[in-house]
Amino acid sequence: MRMMIKPDLKEAVEQLKKAVSTKEFIALVCLCEADYVGRARSFLENGERLLIIKEDTSFLIHRPRGLEPVNWQPPPNYVGVTVKGDHIVLTVKRVRKPEKVVVRIHKVRSIFSGRLEDKGGFQMYLSEKEISEILRMHPELVEEGFRVTSAEAREKTGVVDIVGVDANNRRTIVEIKKDRAGLEAVRQLTRYAGGIGQGVRIVLLAPGVTEEAERMLRRNRMEFRRISMLDLTKILVRERSLEKSGIKKYL
Repeated sequence: MRMMIKPDLKEAVEQLKKAVSTKEFIALVCLCEADYVGRARSFLENGERLLIIKEDTSFLIHRPRGLEPVNWQPPPNYVGVTVKGDHIVLTVKRVRKPEKVVVRIHKVRSIFSGRLEDKGGFQMYLSEKEISEILRMHPELVEEGFRVTSAEAREKTGVVDIVGVDANNRRTIVEIKKDRAGLEAVRQLTRYAGGIGQGVRIVLLAPGVTEEAERMLRRNRMEFRRISMLDLTKILVRERSLEKSGIKKYL
């Protein structure tokens, strides 16, 4: 790992080229301007910003304020470093798409490059509303052939998370629990059942269920379906990543 404070142009170029060639993590604080050319066109005037190139060639430009980067390129990218007169030209070009960002760096305040160790897992704790959102996009996670007809539907006995029909076109009520379901969850379902009528399937969807709750479900002819919070998290992260990468944001 290497960190330099206020390097001159030659030092900065040498470190950048070496780090790019070995695909190291790079964090660069500099005075720069940037051109984006792709599905649209943008120009970012001169200012001090943080440039980040990750080991997978993800690229981000952050301004001093705000959560979102002013510009970014998802991987994979071709990254080139050259010198033109009194400034560095950093070109980040998408490998599979006609998009590129050309950054002209006029002054470097600091540059860090190196390998970062990160073997830690990541857990996202989903809300029941987020789980409902995923299931509306992927109803097959309830069961094959299931179709969602409405969400947060108001029935006579309360608001139901998801209403749909199964592969046999049978009306199905789905109640979602983000934690292991107990007796109170089943009692909630029995209250729903009292106002729904005959012939409707009632399904409890949760990461797990207590033995007492499962016995009560069977007695009331209701069903339990197990969901994997890890799988749901991966799906949500992927969906949001696709949504984000499909829309370029400019501040």
